[in-house]
Amino acid sequence: MRYVMAMVFGVAGAAVAAKLFAGWVAAWVSTSFTYESPDGQADVEQMTFLGVLILGMAVGWTIGWMFGAPFARKRGQS
Repeated sequence: MRYVMAMVFGVAGAAVAAKLFAGWVAAWVSTSFTYESPDGQADVEQMTFLGVLILGMAVGWTIGWMFGAPFARKRGQS
């Protein structure tokens, strides 16, 4: 049950990060640099967006792991 809660919270964390943070963080980071081509800016924006999503998923997974602790089974017990 602990793993299920961690996965659900991870997906929710990634969704919240995508909806609230990833777009404006990616735009802000990509406009902070100077590029030789538009492809460079697009690459930085996409990688930043993906990084924010991964961070949101990791935060959500950690929170779900902590909330799922009471449901964890102890080894050796059925």
